[in-house]
Parts: sequence; structure tokens; C-alpha cells
Amino acid sequence: MSTALATVDSGIEPVRVAVESRDLISAAGVTHLLKNSPRVRVVQDRLDAHVLLALVNELCAQQAARLRACGSPKIVVIAARVHDLTPSIAAQAGLAVPLRRADVNAERLIKLLVGGQAVQDRSPVLNDRDLQLLKLLADGATIAEVAARLFCSERTVKYALHQLLERFGLRNRVHAVAWALRSGLL
Repeated sequence: MSTALATVDSGIEPVRVAVESRDLISAAGVTHLLKNSPRVRVVQDRLDAHVLLALVNELCAQQAARLRACGSPKIVVIAARVHDLTPSIAAQAGLAVPLRRADVNAERLIKLLVGGQAVQDRSPVLNDRDLQLLKLLADGATIAEVAARLFCSERTVKYALHQLLERFGLRNRVHAVAWALRSGLL
């Protein structure tokens, strides 16, 4: 029996999701991903939705307030860029911290929308290389020392550090180490 038939036969109503984005291509891509799931039904009218899925480049205070005012019982925000001020902007509007678009795949998105997973994990996902890089930086290693320990070039270390800083909206190495310590990652 197909999963679509199993959902219909079990009497479980799919979660109705309204997708909001100024970027029509992103909205179409997410809508296509969601249409393949029997657990989710994309609707056009926000008032008919259980969940509002907002796709933004960067969450600003005006967007956050507008999203909160729309009256949806659950709002999931996915942002292309998440920076230091994003959590406070979201909190002031009563929203969960947006997820970074690069960290969301189809499976995780569906879990978020149907309620099987918290909207924002308490600790961000770092790969082993990121953790090694942060541990070495926390120990006071220079870029050259990190490169030697990780058996790669200094340029590779700089690029990995740049990617880490961009991904989590961090300013510099010190900020990255402090953030990792506060987050309980080190």
C-alpha cells in the first residue's frame, strides 16, 4: 500500500501549509517538495493553513512583526542568512529562531511542519571538521598550526573558518569559539 493511501485510510488529515515568499522560485521549489508528502497539503490561503511557512532572505523586525500579526497558530521561518541579531528579532515578535535555508532538507522540513521536531534545535549541527577547527582555535592554535594538525592547507582552514562564520552569523574566530562554548559544543 502506498504511503498516500495509508494516510488517507488511517484518517489522518494532512497538515495544511501556506508558503509565503517574495522569491517565487524558492516558493515554487518548497511547494514542489511539500506536494510529494502525503503528510502535508499546500494551500494558497493563509487563513486555511495550520502552518505558515515563511521564506526570507534575512529576518528583519518589520517582517517578524508582520508574520506574527498574521494570526497563524504555527509559523516556521526559513532564512537564507541568520545573523547575531536574528534570535532577538524573532523573540521580540514571539517567533522561534529561523532556520538557515542551507540546513533544511525535505525530510526535516516535513518533520518541522507536522510537529515531529522542534522548530529550532537547541544546538546547531556541526560536522566533525568544524568541531576540530573550533577546538584547536579554542586551544589557541594559529591557522598554520590548525592546518598542520588537520593535514590540509592554510587556505583550506581559512575557507572552513569563513564558511563556519557565515553559516552561524559570527564575526571572527574569537566570537566563534565563545559561541561554541556558550552553546555547549566545546
